[in-house]
Amino acid sequence: MGTREASFLLGISRQRLLVLLAQGRVKGAEKKGRFWEIPVSESGMPRIIPARRGPKGIWHHRETTVPQMIHVNQKQIISNKGKPPEKLEPVVSLKHNERNYYGYDLYISGPCQIVYRPYKPAKCGAHLWINTYHPVQFIDTQFNLDPATARQPYKQIKR
Repeated sequence: MGTREASFLLGISRQRLLVLLAQGRVKGAEKKGRFWEIPVSESGMPRIIPARRGPKGIWHHRETTVPQMIHVNQKQIISNKGKPPEKLEPVVSLKHNERNYYGYDLYISGPCQIVYRPYKPAKCGAHLWINTYHPVQFIDTQFNLDPATARQPYKQIKR
């Protein structure tokens, strides 16, 4: 059979079938000039040879050497005074891998360290912050006055 009929029977596009043919993954297929001849099995379908998967990825296998930094922004707390609940800005920030995440309430799922450095502040200017190597989960990223609904898990940042 030709590529059009084979792709229809297999339920894949003709282009995908041509890629499989070029890789030699269609059992018994031969190219005759410009056209492919694809044999069918007893079930009336072409046989596709499964591909081997590539090597396993190496990302996120090493322990991180840079901790996640949790900072409670004192200036934001002061500027939030007197504002109605819908105008409050997030006061807790999580800094990890050059990215910032903001919220009002978070959970640290492992040991952490509170760091106070009055003479050597962090890049953001903080003198007091929390470092952790464990996952951090924001519980509230939209200020919610009802604690029952504010406790819905929002986002988990993994190391």
